[in-house]
Amino acid sequence: MVIPTYWSREKAVGWQPGDIIYDHPTPIDQEGTLAKTLESLMVLDDKDFSLVVLACSTAPDIERDVEDRANELVREVDSPIETFVISHSHLHAMHQTLREAKRDDLIDVLSLAGYSNIRNMCLFIPYVLGAEIAVLIDDDEFIDDPKFIYKAREFISSRFMGQTIDGVAGYYLNAKGSYYDDVPEEIHWMTYWDRFGSKREAFDKIIPGEPRLKLTPFAFGGCMVIHRSLFRTVPFDPRITRGEDTDYVLNARMFGFNFFLDNELYIQHRPPSKTHPTWQRFREDIFRLLYSKAKIDGQTEEVNMTLVEAEDLDPYPGEFLRDTLDDKILKTNLILALDYLTDDRVADAKETIRNIWLAKTKAIPIDNPFEAYLHFQRRWRALRKLTSRGLSVAFSSIIKTGNIRLEEVARATEVMRAEFEQFDDEALLLLIKDIPLFKGLNQEQIQALLSICKREFFTKDEVVITEGSKEHALFVITKGRVRITLGSDSEESMELIDLGVGETLGEVSLLIDAPHSATVTALEPTEVITFTRRSLTALMAGYPELAAEVWHRLAQSLSGRLRHSNERYLSHIRETYDVADDLLGTQPLEDL
Repeated sequence: MVIPTYWSREKAVGWQPGDIIYDHPTPIDQEGTLAKTLESLMVLDDKDFSLVVLACSTAPDIERDVEDRANELVREVDSPIETFVISHSHLHAMHQTLREAKRDDLIDVLSLAGYSNIRNMCLFIPYVLGAEIAVLIDDDEFIDDPKFIYKAREFISSRFMGQTIDGVAGYYLNAKGSYYDDVPEEIHWMTYWDRFGSKREAFDKIIPGEPRLKLTPFAFGGCMVIHRSLFRTVPFDPRITRGEDTDYVLNARMFGFNFFLDNELYIQHRPPSKTHPTWQRFREDIFRLLYSKAKIDGQTEEVNMTLVEAEDLDPYPGEFLRDTLDDKILKTNLILALDYLTDDRVADAKETIRNIWLAKTKAIPIDNPFEAYLHFQRRWRALRKLTSRGLSVAFSSIIKTGNIRLEEVARATEVMRAEFEQFDDEALLLLIKDIPLFKGLNQEQIQALLSICKREFFTKDEVVITEGSKEHALFVITKGRVRITLGSDSEESMELIDLGVGETLGEVSLLIDAPHSATVTALEPTEVITFTRRSLTALMAGYPELAAEVWHRLAQSLSGRLRHSNERYLSHIRETYDVADDLLGTQPLEDL
C-alpha cells in the first residue's frame, strides 16, 4: 500500500513563486490528515502487507523538514504494519545510483514533482520491493471496512467474462455516505460543462447494482488496486497535470489491460476545502482534457496495442473527449465570466476570458501526446529492466533505509547474531531434536551428522542460495523462514514456496551436478546448518543404516515439496478462473 502525502511551507509563509501547486498540501507546521489515515488502518483484519508513506514537498528547501515531519507522524501512530517513509533523500539516492550506472537518461523517469510523477513512484517502489499488487490510497481518506485489504486482493489477476482483471477501482464515500462529488446540485456556469452530471451518470451506471464488478472508464487515484503485470508495463503519463487516475485507465486500455470497478471496495474521502478560484480549477480541467483528447486523436496503429475511442470511455470522461469539447469550453467560460462580472469580480472575469485564449493556444499540445507517451513508456520499461537485471539490490537497499524501525530491526538482528555465535553443542542438540531430518535418530547418529555440519546465520533479505550456483550442499533451517523464487527468461521471478524451521534445501544438489534451479532468500533472520555433499557422502559410507534413513527422509521432503507445487499450481488455476461464475450466479459447465 502506498500513501502519497503532500507538504508545503509554514502556514504563515504560504505559497512562494516556484513552489509546486497541489490541491491542498499540508503546511509543515500543521497536523494535517495523514495521522488519521494511518490510524484508520488499525481497523483492518489483514495487516500482512508493506506500507509506504511517500512524503512529497512543494519546494526543494523544505524537503528535509518534510521527510522529518512525515517520520514523526508515522512513528507517533506506532502501527504494527511494516512501514517505510520514502521522500526526496531516497529519490536523490536513486538518481545517484542511475548516474553510477551511466544511465543519466533515465533519471527524470523518477520524480516527486507533480501528481503523475508521484503516482509513478507509487508504482516503482512496489516493483522494486517485489510486490504483486500495489494499493494506492491518499492522505485525506480513512478506511472503516475491516475487509478492505481482502477485497482489494479478492479479484485482482482473475478473469471476468473472459477478460483479465488487471486493475480494480474502488470509489469514494463522502461525509453524507454518498458516492457523488460533494458539490452543489446545480451550478449556473456549468450549463454546458456538466462534468459533475456526467460523473453522476457514470457513477450511477457503474457503482450500484449487479454484478459486483463492472468494466470502468474511470478510476479514483485514492482507491486503486494495480497488478504487477499492469504497473510493470504501463506508467502514469507525466505530462498530464490533473486527472492522472482516469487518464491511467485510458493508457491501460491502449495497452490491452482492463480496469474493473468493485462496488464493495470503497474508502471514506474527506478532502480539505479547495482554496483555488473556480476559473483556475476550470483551467486545469481545460488543459488535462484537451491533452487526453489529443492523445486519443493522435493514436496510430501499433503492435499489441488497442485503438481507444472517446465513446469507449462514456459516459465519463468520454463526453468531454469529443470534438464538441472546444464549444463546451467557449460557452462555459463566457457564462462564468458573466457570473464574475455580476458579482463585480473583474479580475476573476479577466482570467476566465483568458481561459478561452489558452484553450486555443498553450493548452494545445505542440506535439503528439500519444507518441510522447509511448516514448516515456519505453523509458519506463528500460528503467524496469535495468532495475531487475542489475540495480534491484541497490534500489531495494535505498528503500529499506526508510523503514521506520530500521534501527530497532538492526539491534534485534545483532542480538540474534550474538546468540547464534554463543551456541554450544548441547544447545544445538536441544534445538534440532524435533527437526524431521534428525527426529528418531540415536545419539551416535546425530552426533555423527553434527560433526560434519557448519552453522550459518543470514540476515533478513540475505541470499542463502543463488540460482545457477554450483554449491552441492544440504541446508537445514533451524530458525527463521526463507522464500524460494524461480527466475525466468524475462526480468520477472516467480515465488514458489516459503519454508520454515525443520525444512531442508538443496536435496537435488546431493544427487546431480546441475546448478541450483532457484534462489533462496531469508525472510527474517535465519539460521541453517549445512552439510556438503562430499562430507555427507563420506560419512554415510561408514553408517549404512544412517544413510538409508537420511535418504528416505530427504525423498519424503522432495515428494512433499512436489505435492505442494502441484497444489499451488491447481490453486492458481482455481484463482484465475472466470469469477463471473460466482458474481453472476452461473454454474460451471460440469455442474449443469
